[in-house]
Amino acid sequence: MNPFDGILWRCTIFQLINKKRGVSHMYKPKTDIAKKIMSGKLNRRQVMQAMGAAGLVATTQFGASNLLAADNARVLTWSGYDIPDMYPGMDPERLEFTVADDSESMLQKIRAGFQCDTAHPCNADPFRWRRADIIQPVDTSRCVHWNDLFEDSKKMPTTYFEGKHWFAPCEFGDTSIIVNPDAQPWINTDPGKESIMMLFDERLEGKVAMLDSAADSLYLIMIGMGIDVTKMENVTIADVDRLFDGPMEKLRPNIRVLSPDPTTLEEAMMSEEVHAAVVWNESSWNTGYPMLSPKEGSLTWMCGFCIPKGANLDVAYDVINAAQSPECSAFMLLEYGYGHVNKVGYEAISEADKIERGLALDPMTHLQNGNFSNEPKPEVVDHIEARWAEWAAGVV
Repeated sequence: MNPFDGILWRCTIFQLINKKRGVSHMYKPKTDIAKKIMSGKLNRRQVMQAMGAAGLVATTQFGASNLLAADNARVLTWSGYDIPDMYPGMDPERLEFTVADDSESMLQKIRAGFQCDTAHPCNADPFRWRRADIIQPVDTSRCVHWNDLFEDSKKMPTTYFEGKHWFAPCEFGDTSIIVNPDAQPWINTDPGKESIMMLFDERLEGKVAMLDSAADSLYLIMIGMGIDVTKMENVTIADVDRLFDGPMEKLRPNIRVLSPDPTTLEEAMMSEEVHAAVVWNESSWNTGYPMLSPKEGSLTWMCGFCIPKGANLDVAYDVINAAQSPECSAFMLLEYGYGHVNKVGYEAISEADKIERGLALDPMTHLQNGNFSNEPKPEVVDHIEARWAEWAAGVV
């Protein structure tokens, strides 16, 4: 029997999750994701994420790459992206996944000598990775879907420089805030009406969850404060210190959960441990809670693939071509609720499906108007990471 079939099995998952949380009673679904699980409508990836968060399954970490075939694809990626469905047309047996918490962890792992064929960072990272001399340019002539990609995804300032492409774009989305309007009815969920700075409201004391990522949570707060994250090269160390010594200290009492894992934040929202969470737009789709379109704008991001030095190039382009395909576009849009750079695949998705997932009907406008952060000066990047780590350690 397929373990993803049957109501009894799905109910058992939530009993086990609640047992891990210390909840003795049977989980009573209050949000869309819970109802989907109970009704059998939750997709395989979301169930596996929920099980992983509960400690019921473990993502394989591949340390013994010498035991695998030479043409296996060594993919360094995020949790939740370590599934063959994202790489249509590739033999699942060829895919060797290693999971990292964030792009900084990927960078440090490769710097330390880890060998892989592709890594999966986001648009703000390639400039720094190039400076660290760990990646090589992308040969777009080997990217079979390149001409089908949205033009604005191809030449971002942090991914195209020195006259070369250092990044093969794939999916895009937003970092913003999902909220529980029943628990906090004062929050205005109408587009363009609420401020990012609502996170500081005393009514949310101990009721906020955030991604443990300066490039997401901190940058979103910077947007709320009127700082132009598209011009991060203008930010100084003194600016960073003022931010952490002032506003971030004031925010501290409101933070209940800080985690790099979106599933952890989603669970905190579903259990009503928190009432607001800084997350990626997938979490709105997963939980059913509305995501704010703040009046200051959201933080927009695009993730994709870099090719580390020492990669098997034939394998690397197999991965990139699978991830940029229209078939992957359908998977990313329908299963994750993220945008995808393949315009053929994007346009093939129905308008109703896009609206249901909060996706832009006009992705070019969304990309052109997005707050895509760029890279601060190297010493400022290091200072942001150090101050964030110090701040985060004092939160939980």
